[in-house]
Order: sequence, then structure tokens, then C-alpha cells
Amino acid sequence: MSNTTLFLLKNHIKCLEDVEQKILIISKKEVAKNIREIDLKTISEANKYFYSKWKSNLTYSNINVIKLPKNTEIRFLVKEAYIETSKRAKNMFDSNNKLLPKNDRTIYENVKTVFFELNNQVYIILFTISATALNKIKEKLLDNGQVLQQVGAEYDIDDDFFYWLFYIYSEKDKLIAKKFTIEAISGFEGNIADEHHIVKSVSELTPSLLVTKAFVSKFHPIRSVSMILKLDEYSLNFIINDSNQCSIGLSSVMPNNRYDIDISASIVIYGYMIPNLLSLYKNDENWSYDIKKEFAKKVGIEVICDIVKFHGINLKDVITILNQDKDKIKAI
Repeated sequence: MSNTTLFLLKNHIKCLEDVEQKILIISKKEVAKNIREIDLKTISEANKYFYSKWKSNLTYSNINVIKLPKNTEIRFLVKEAYIETSKRAKNMFDSNNKLLPKNDRTIYENVKTVFFELNNQVYIILFTISATALNKIKEKLLDNGQVLQQVGAEYDIDDDFFYWLFYIYSEKDKLIAKKFTIEAISGFEGNIADEHHIVKSVSELTPSLLVTKAFVSKFHPIRSVSMILKLDEYSLNFIINDSNQCSIGLSSVMPNNRYDIDISASIVIYGYMIPNLLSLYKNDENWSYDIKKEFAKKVGIEVICDIVKFHGINLKDVITILNQDKDKIKAI
């Protein structure tokens, strides 16, 4: 799996040529932290400084073009975000309190980065979901995040969107639109009460799982979903969360693909699949709170039936328990 995070550059950067002229020129040379003054006077220049810069990717040296579904195209550029930072002070010296060689006291970040154009804007796909790595890149190579802005409505993922996906998969025979299907939903992560109480479910067919049905039936917030989307000859296997972070399966299939699958799949997912999915979701006149409520109720009934069958529960047993709590009967 390749993990990715999506960002959007500010409006004054409208094309990849702007990226080359305004973003890729950013670099930093900083005196290494946690080094004693006496050591700074004796070590070489190369060992004294930390460097951050955009590096070329040998496989993708120029601006490239990839075909998307429906014969549309996207231009993209691949670079490496290279950053050197210091380890903690206690890890800078050997047992004799002597400064370690630079390689032994330095944290190296080398993050694959894809810039792509869409609707006169430029997006960045960073191949990491590490908050530490993302913060370093924003600080040192993206002008402390000053060149970034919030992604637009076309990437506005909310909890209801994930419920809609489960609804399409379960109630609409997996069909999102013509030749556009959810082939499988294989996992989810959601918060039961808050960010400290998280439930995860992973399986071949998540909707058949009792834990997922119970989760959906209670309207608990869903944070991410793993799925396989199929459109024409494209088959994309990935997890998407409500922060536009993806984990992309290398089993994804792209027709006539001549690029690395993680790069091509990430561009198709972010450049086509997610915006189109969200557009279909927001314009689905058959989806409403009442439909969601009925769907959750149906799933809740399935949960009860599954439990009854699994444990061989007699209906009289259920009535006996309910009679012990009049509030439960009123709720029914």
C-alpha cells in the first residue's frame, strides 16, 4: 500500500510551469541543532549544516501526461521532498560524549511528491501520512504552508458520504452510475463516541459483517472506507478518509499504463474518482436523511436477525428481557 495526503497550492500557482518557477526553487540550509559550540568550530561545513530541497526523480524528470477515464488527460510532475533534521540531543553523541558522524545523528526524509493540474489549479500528492513528515515539508519546502490553501468543495468528504457508499453497495446493486461500480467494500474506521474510541472493521465484504451493520444502524460517524471502484477498464483499490488521505493498493489496474502504479493510481483517484464520486453523491436526488434513516433501520433489523440466528435465541427470551425494562419497550 502507498499512503498519500492531498494539498492544494494557492491560486497564483495555476500550472506546473509555475510550480517549477515558484515552488521547486525553495530550499533551506540550516545550522544543525543540538550541536555544541565547540563542535561547530571543528567539524566540516558538510557536517555542520542540514539541507532541505526538492530533488529530481530520475524516472520522471519532465512534465508528463496521463490519461484518465472518459479520455481526459492530466499533466503531472514528480519530485522528491528531501529534508534533513536533527535527532534529539541525547542521540547526538556517543558513549564518550563525542559528536556522532552526521549520518548517525540525522533524520532523513525523502518523500515522493506528485504535482498535478486540475481546473486551472495545482494539487500536491505527498506520499506519506506521517504528521511529522508533513509538517517538515510544509515548514521547509512549502514556505511554512503559506503557499497552500484548503482543498475545495470537490474534495469535501463528510460522514454522510461514506453512508451513501454503503447504501449504493448494499441497496443499488453496487451501481453508482453507468459502468461505474463499487466492486467491494472491505473495511471502515469510525468513531463510536469520540477520537479516543475507535472501531475498525476489515473483511472481504464488510456489509456482511455484524460489527459493520451495527455501526451503520446506530449512525456512528464513519471516518474512512476501503473499496474497489471499477469504471470501464479501470479498477482502483484504495482506502480514503475524511482528511483526503489515501492508502492505495498496488493491485489497482490501469489500462495502457506506462507509469508506476502508485503514481498513476493516485492521480486517477484524486484527479477523477473522488471528485466524480462526490459530485454524484451531492446530486443524488434519491438520497436524503429519510432514506439514510430507513437504510439504517433495515440494517439494524439485519443485525438483530444475525444475532438471533447465531445464538439460537427464542423470541420469548427477547420479550422476557424487554419486559424487565419498560423503557426499552416504549422505545420500540
